Amino acid sequence: MVGAADARADARADARAVLRPGDRPATPGFDALVGAVDLLPFGVALLTEDLRTLHVNPAGCALAGTGPDPPGGATTTTTPAELARPGGDGRRGVDSSDTPVDVEGRRLLLRVFRDVAEEQRAVRELATLSHVAARVAMAESLEATLETVATCLRESTGMSGCAAIVFDGEPTRLRVAGTAGLPVDYAARFQRALAGGSEVLPAVSAWRSRRTVVVDRTRDEPVLRTMEDLDGDLPWRSIASFPMIARGHPVGAIKTFWPGPPPDGDGLRFLAAVADQAATAVDNARLLADAAASSRRDEGLIAAGLTLASELALPAVLTNIVELACDVADAQYGAVGVLGPDGRLEDFITHGIPGQQRVAIGPLPIGRGILGALISDAHPMRLARIQDDPRSVGFPPHHPPMTSFLGVPITVRGRVYGNLYLTEKRGESDFTDDDERAVVTLAAQAGVAIENARLFDEAQQRLALEARHRLARELHDSVSQALFSMTLETRGAQLLLERAGLPADGPLGERLANLRQLTQGALAEMRALIFELRPEALREEGLAAAIRKQAEGISARSEIAVEVRLPTRRIPLPGDVEEQVYRLVQEALANVAKHSAAHRAVVRLRRRRNGHELLVEVTDDGVGFDASTSQPGHLGLRTMAQRMEQLGGSLLVDPRPGRGTRISATIPLSPVRTRVAPAAGTPAEGRR
Repeated sequence: MVGAADARADARADARAVLRPGDRPATPGFDALVGAVDLLPFGVALLTEDLRTLHVNPAGCALAGTGPDPPGGATTTTTPAELARPGGDGRRGVDSSDTPVDVEGRRLLLRVFRDVAEEQRAVRELATLSHVAARVAMAESLEATLETVATCLRESTGMSGCAAIVFDGEPTRLRVAGTAGLPVDYAARFQRALAGGSEVLPAVSAWRSRRTVVVDRTRDEPVLRTMEDLDGDLPWRSIASFPMIARGHPVGAIKTFWPGPPPDGDGLRFLAAVADQAATAVDNARLLADAAASSRRDEGLIAAGLTLASELALPAVLTNIVELACDVADAQYGAVGVLGPDGRLEDFITHGIPGQQRVAIGPLPIGRGILGALISDAHPMRLARIQDDPRSVGFPPHHPPMTSFLGVPITVRGRVYGNLYLTEKRGESDFTDDDERAVVTLAAQAGVAIENARLFDEAQQRLALEARHRLARELHDSVSQALFSMTLETRGAQLLLERAGLPADGPLGERLANLRQLTQGALAEMRALIFELRPEALREEGLAAAIRKQAEGISARSEIAVEVRLPTRRIPLPGDVEEQVYRLVQEALANVAKHSAAHRAVVRLRRRRNGHELLVEVTDDGVGFDASTSQPGHLGLRTMAQRMEQLGGSLLVDPRPGRGTRISATIPLSPVRTRVAPAAGTPAEGRR
């Protein structure tokens, strides 16, 4: 190591080299002045009045040094005399000032010059940090802020380019959010490099390791080959990537390009400080986005409460629930599944899939797989990837791809009414805790709305039932009694006619017979109408009695002999099955009376297949019809078929032209029955 005395001796030799013979005064006063300035830590030059250099101290010689390496490897040297020019050398960051002095009667200039390059660099760096901090505080868009960061860094340093890269949760979601001095397609280049599996790129490595990563083109580093497509055509010798870390978590990286080696020491610390400012910008942007999302969720929940409170029709309430859930959690697809008494899905109202695609998917789910798991364990369920859960059973053909999942039960009076199913969180990888809390709150509101809708529906049904009961009583007490009295009076007139010896087939006898037949038919029809107005009579009197009364009414007003063949023992059927069977027979007999021109009809009910099926048949000996042509009564046939579909059964119509018609309905008596869902499109996972 060279000592300080040696360095000063070298500097004096350098200073004497710039003097011309005879210029240097040889006086004790001048030598004393030279000895004093040589001890100063800053550059000092002694000049004549015509600005010729007499002496430069060692600190000044050190400032002359060797200039920065220009491109191409050439060098340049600045002499102390050049540095001693008035005003200094601004290009090299040297500042100077002159002070006149008298040395033994000779007037000289004492020029003090110092290196201000570091001060200028510090000022630029401080200005850059202030600018970046101001942009962060202004809460502008993340892209605009990071674009400013990249531009400020390039302008305040010697770098050739800069890119700010943001990490959105996982490596496949990296994106370039701001650039300076780079091609306009650099963001697209970066995405292509990531898609090609280049996860050893400097920016990715800096993010993963949370350390500064430097790559030098002059070294044969393996990573250079992976960077060829991304950065190979750009003018740089080295790349330095700095992690952006906010609140202990990496949120991105600053990637800088340099025409020479990257800075070290204070320069690296400055770039790391800017990366910290950029990380704060990223974090602030995300916090603002979270706050906006939270505000949007709160507003959505308030609107949801108002919407649900204003609707009392249950189907509309269920549709509103699934649409509001998708809005609150920002989900692309949603469904609300209604559970039946057996714990299976009996209704499935959906949102998000177009009608044609829903039809292509086929039958709606019955509650297996992930849907079944939520049914069996009524607690909120959140999955990042449905496919990774062992309970998943996949999706049917034509089903849209779905990854993220959020399921929440809907409880009504302590009983699980159904579940909310949401999939495909928009713009993010999966649903968040805030999403779950919001949907749980919505599910609670939905439970209240469903209960209100049910109570309203029950109240409407009670009002309608009371009105029907009142009408039935009035008809029974007035019209029915009057018709019964007319029947008795007509029979009395016939008996008087017989006692008077008048013939029963005479004009008067025929009229009385016709009148009695009409009153009996009207009475039977009135009784059937009263029975219709009192639906509970079906449960009270049973299906067999209801069918017989219906048959009597048809026979009374159409002169068709209707025979009813029923099992001797009553077949126990659920209430909804009895109701649909009665309506089926009613519609079939009405078609017989209107269109068949029959003389006789038979209604038959019986079990078959070891009691697991109920067979209902209505046959007649009428004219039948041609099934290939449009005929009256086809709407009634479609209605009957729909009734059987709701029970999981089937309907067979055998028209037999010229030989009558046979209608056969088969209804399963096992508990497995399906319902047709009324709405379009949503997750059908768990169908198989």
